[in-house]
Amino acid sequence: MQRNPRMIYVGNIEDSTEYNTLYELFIKFGDIKNIDIPRDPISLQTRGFAFVEYEEEEDAKHAIFNMHNSLINDKAIVVEAARPQRPKELLNKPIWSDEDYYQKYYNPEKL
Repeated sequence: MQRNPRMIYVGNIEDSTEYNTLYELFIKFGDIKNIDIPRDPISLQTRGFAFVEYEEEEDAKHAIFNMHNSLINDKAIVVEAARPQRPKELLNKPIWSDEDYYQKYYNPEKL
């Protein structure tokens, strides 16, 4: 899966951080296409991070440069390029179920 160069990751945010707070902080760098704040399905609290997608790649670069290690509610945030999401079939898969891992670390003759 390919990285979206217009998407940034915003980490180390407070559980109470809302859409409007992030919008006000990041709109100064360019037009925002989307803000996604993943929430815990049970508590509905944020999971401590968010994604901001800009209309333009250059705006995302400016946001990363200017906002990384900025303080929000006396807490330094992490702002960096978002990594691509892993395919769903790998999300809940233990590493030992991977064939390469199995071949490298499991040798029945040694048991």
